[in-house]
Amino acid sequence: MAGNTEQTSVERISVIVPRNPFVHAALQDKHHCLCALDVAKLMQWWPGTPHSPHRDAGKVRAIQRSLDWKRVAQIASYLLQDEIVRVPERIDEFFRGIYEPKKTEPGREWPPRVPKVITPMKSEFPTFSNILLHVNGAAIKAADESKEDGAATLMFDANNAALRFSVIDGQHRINGAYFAVCLLQEKLDKETKWEVPAEVFLDLDAPNAPPRRQAQIFIDVNFNQKKVDRSLVVDLFPTARGKSDPRDDKERAQDIGRKLMLETGPLVGMIQIPGIKYGVKDVITLATLVNAIEDLLPELRSCGITGLEAQTEFLAQCLTAWLEASGRFEHPSGSSTLDPENVAYQGRVLVSILDLVPAILWKLKRLQNPISETAKEKVKRMLEDTAERAGLLDKDGVFINKSIFKERKYLGSGGIGLFRNTLWAAFGSDDSVKRWGEERIAVAAEEVRAKARKALASDREDE
Repeated sequence: MAGNTEQTSVERISVIVPRNPFVHAALQDKHHCLCALDVAKLMQWWPGTPHSPHRDAGKVRAIQRSLDWKRVAQIASYLLQDEIVRVPERIDEFFRGIYEPKKTEPGREWPPRVPKVITPMKSEFPTFSNILLHVNGAAIKAADESKEDGAATLMFDANNAALRFSVIDGQHRINGAYFAVCLLQEKLDKETKWEVPAEVFLDLDAPNAPPRRQAQIFIDVNFNQKKVDRSLVVDLFPTARGKSDPRDDKERAQDIGRKLMLETGPLVGMIQIPGIKYGVKDVITLATLVNAIEDLLPELRSCGITGLEAQTEFLAQCLTAWLEASGRFEHPSGSSTLDPENVAYQGRVLVSILDLVPAILWKLKRLQNPISETAKEKVKRMLEDTAERAGLLDKDGVFINKSIFKERKYLGSGGIGLFRNTLWAAFGSDDSVKRWGEERIAVAAEEVRAKARKALASDREDE
C-alpha cells in the first residue's frame, strides 16, 4: 500500500477468530482467522512490488513452486465469464513487474507460454473457496479481550520490513483473481475491487525459517483430500443449471446422459456414479457416457435428430440394438452385479458402439423415421453382422467372454483404439476381419470413417 506514515501504512482488517479444539496443545497459541482481502492489495503484500526491497517475487515458490499460467488465465476467464484474447500479452502487461525479474532463474521463462485465447467454464455464480495464507509481522486484536475467539481485527504495517505474506494454498486463485480484476478495471471502472475469502495463519513458522508447518497444511489440503468423482459432478451440472436450456453441446450431453441413466433405454438404473455407489459395478460411468454423447451431437443434428427426447431415444435405440445383437441383453433388475465374463456392458465397449453412430446414421439415412422399431431392427442386424465379421461372437451367437476379449488385446494400453478400429473395419467390410493384422484394420477403419463423414457432410450440404 502506498504511503510512509503510520496512518496510511497500517492496515486494520475485520476478522473472525474461530475456536479450534483439534490443534495440538503446543500450537494453541498460534492464532488464525477468517477474513476477506482485497486481491490487488494482497498482490502488493504477497509477492510484493519491485520498488519495495523487503518484498520478493521468489516467495511464490515457498510452498507451491512455479505458477501454471494457463490455469491462472482459466480462473480469470471463469470469474469474468468471458473469453480472454491476447492472453500472453495481457499477462505480460499486468504481471511483468512482479515476475519478470526472476526470469533468469533455472526453470523460469518470461513471458509465459500460454494459449492466445482462453474461454470460460460457464457459471451463474463465479467464485472460489477460501485461500490459505501465512503471515509474519501481524497481530490479532480481539474485540472482546476476555475471549480468544470471535470478532477481532487483524493489524499489520504494510511498509514494515518484517511483514511477510506467503501463500499456503491458492496461488493460482490469487493470481487469477488479480488478472480478472485488472481486466475488469480496464473495461469498466478503475475503482473495481474484489475481496477474496481467506484463512490467515500467524507465525506458524518463524521468518526466513523453512516453511515446515505450512508444507504440512499444503499436504493435508491437496494430497490427503479425496477429489469429487467426475460422474457425480456431471450428474449435478443439470441441477445447478435449473430449468434453463442447455447452452452448448456439453450441457445437452449431460441432459441426455441423465435421461439414459434415469428414464430411457436399457441402461436405466445401471449407469454408474461411483462417488455415491449408484448403478451397477463394471457398467459404464456417467462421465464416460456423457463425453461420448457430446462428440455425437453434431452428427445427430445433421441428420435431423435435434430435440432432447429424439436424441435420447435414438441413442437408447442403438444401445438396445447392440445389447440384443451381442446376445447378452440382460437387465439385472434387483441385482447389483453382472456376470463378470459379460463385457457387452463395459464402458470401453459401449463407448465404442456409440463411436459407430455416424456409420449407423449413414446407413439409416434412407429411412423416413430413424427412430422406430423398423430402424432398431435394422441397426440390430448391422451390429450383429459387424460383430460376426469382427469375430466377436461365439458359436452360439453370444459376445465373447472377458478372457477372450483380453486375449484379443482389447484391454490394456491401446486396447480401446484397436477395438474401435476393428468395429469400424468390420462395419464397412463384406468379409471377416478376424485374421487381419492391426495395421490393415487401422487403414480399413479410417477408410470407412472417411466414407461415413463424407456421406453425412454431403447430406448437410444438400439441406
